[in-house]
Amino acid sequence: MAKITKMVANRRGVTNTVVSSASVNKAELGARLERIIFKDQVPDPLTMADLVVALTGVLQEDYDTMEAFDREVASEVSQDGVLRDRRDAQIEEVRQHVLAFRSAVDADYGMRAAAHLGLDGVTAYNANELITQGRNVLRQLEGGLLDFEPRFAALGRPDYQKRAEGLSASLSKLEETSGALVEETRETQDAQNMRNKAEEVWATHYAPVAAILENLYRLAEMPAHADRVRPTSRRRAGLPEEEDVVQGDEVVEGDEVVEGDEVVVEE
Repeated sequence: MAKITKMVANRRGVTNTVVSSASVNKAELGARLERIIFKDQVPDPLTMADLVVALTGVLQEDYDTMEAFDREVASEVSQDGVLRDRRDAQIEEVRQHVLAFRSAVDADYGMRAAAHLGLDGVTAYNANELITQGRNVLRQLEGGLLDFEPRFAALGRPDYQKRAEGLSASLSKLEETSGALVEETRETQDAQNMRNKAEEVWATHYAPVAAILENLYRLAEMPAHADRVRPTSRRRAGLPEEEDVVQGDEVVEGDEVVEGDEVVVEE
């Protein structure tokens, strides 16, 4: 199962404190509230216990949605990482083809011929720039090097067909992987946006739900439970208090954020 970020795990602890409190104390709280508010004459079929559970259920649903999107982000980031590693390896493969091609042409014809093919200057490290450079070399090579005399004319003109085929194959793999990475990055960004929206919904609902539950406890003369679920400044910010238990061992530190086609971790 994909890991969740510390940001979302912290909210799990805050959410669990409210939801578990309502679950454990619903009978006593419900009875006290029914007696105080309805004088033990609760309209059928409504009970205050049902009201409390329904109220905290809003927060639980918000959290569950946020965690699901958080896991989706983690899964997408993992897939991005695999493609990014593959792309980086293919970039190096193409660069080696280009550099070897340059050395061969320079040795056979001189650097003027290498420059004619676009093999002079700095060999790109960026995937898109390298693809453009490599495809340009292949297009120039189609026109041949008849305007240049080989250094060792007696040996005939060198045949670069195999080198061209190798470069072309490597470029095709890099193009495919780069395209897949762009798509995966877009999906990661979409999942991240959905997680952020879910976090906003949780933040919107948390304080009212927790405050209502706190004051219901106070109305029922259960101050200890009221103090436990009080929406403090830290909790409103999505940070757990000391008594909020952040459960699970599948939590990762920091938040993974997509920027361009790279993923960074915010501590």
